[in-house]
Amino acid sequence: MRVGAKPLRTSWQQVAIWSFAHAVNDGYPTLYLPLLPILMVRWHFGVGRAGLLAGLLAVTTQALQPLLGAWADRRGGPWFVVGGLLIGSAGNALGLAWAPSYAVFAIALMLGGLGNAAFHPHMAALVSQKTAKRSGRHMSGWMVSGMIGHILAPLAVVAVWHGWGPWGVAGMALPGGLAAGSLYFSARTIPRPLRAPSRSQRFRWLKTWRRGRRFWALIVLRSLGSASLLMLLPLVWQQRGGSPAQTGAVLAVVYLTGMVGNLLGGSASDAWGVRPVLIGSLAGAGLTAAVGGLATTGIGWAFWLAVALWGFTVNGAGAVLLVFGQSLFPDQRGMASGLTLGLGNTVGAFGAWAVGTVAQWRGTSIAIDVAAACLVAGVLPVWGLSQEDGQAP
Repeated sequence: MRVGAKPLRTSWQQVAIWSFAHAVNDGYPTLYLPLLPILMVRWHFGVGRAGLLAGLLAVTTQALQPLLGAWADRRGGPWFVVGGLLIGSAGNALGLAWAPSYAVFAIALMLGGLGNAAFHPHMAALVSQKTAKRSGRHMSGWMVSGMIGHILAPLAVVAVWHGWGPWGVAGMALPGGLAAGSLYFSARTIPRPLRAPSRSQRFRWLKTWRRGRRFWALIVLRSLGSASLLMLLPLVWQQRGGSPAQTGAVLAVVYLTGMVGNLLGGSASDAWGVRPVLIGSLAGAGLTAAVGGLATTGIGWAFWLAVALWGFTVNGAGAVLLVFGQSLFPDQRGMASGLTLGLGNTVGAFGAWAVGTVAQWRGTSIAIDVAAACLVAGVLPVWGLSQEDGQAP
């Protein structure tokens, strides 16, 4: 939201509604992950095309966020969050339930991602606007509601699939409709910008690129490693003899410990700065994947411990990165969230296609090592970040 808009005042009821809607919204893009082994048999595709789904989803969930964020900055209003939630719930749930082929499902997945992209930039901008102090802690708190959706969605979709099949999965679109309805009565009070920005407020692309290029490289490497490992985890679980009914639990553990890491990372960045949190998150996640139970055989306690540690470390930088991206464009934070994070995450997610191809030809253990190396390599751009970046503008 731009300079000149009236300050947003929210009640605790509004915050509760926004948090609930965020949880429901963020659960939908993860629905397909625990069912990947089933979908690969159903539509006869390999690990490479499984990784491609992550890239296609990122085109709409991430790459379009700059455009939708700029639109939100210019127009404001509730329909970015309400309409986005409706589209996201229908595209993800109905596509997963009834798509007749890989291609049709990919289209439905991208449509659902479009709704997700419409929802996030405007909501993130609103949160940061009213929490200028201790921005890392407040942003991580809001992000926790989305991670609750990440935790519950894999558990729910596996249970629903094995209990009621495609019709049950299609019914999972209903929570999105209910959340959108409740959100509208709260979000319609969002003030629209009072005036357009002057030319002096518009983006200076070259200056911004010079400041943010290292950050963008960091986002690409982090996204490549994390998207690849999220895609590989259900496949590794199945290959090692894990129960299909527990596939959702593997991903739920990642998001559960990730929620804790996100909270602690946001608070740590307020106290110690950006660099220590980013370095610890990237290096810790890469080493956990490479030398922990993810890359070894078996699905015993070492595997579960590695899954939990990886989720904790890789998500420790989540709030820090979002606040950093917004600090690049303090007057247009919706656009900032989409530009810095959206484009970088899209490029990184398409890398999961390449890592999936490695898994298909050289095995999942080698692919895990490749993804882990990308996470560790993300430490290098961190040293070029300014000490002032990542703080409240």
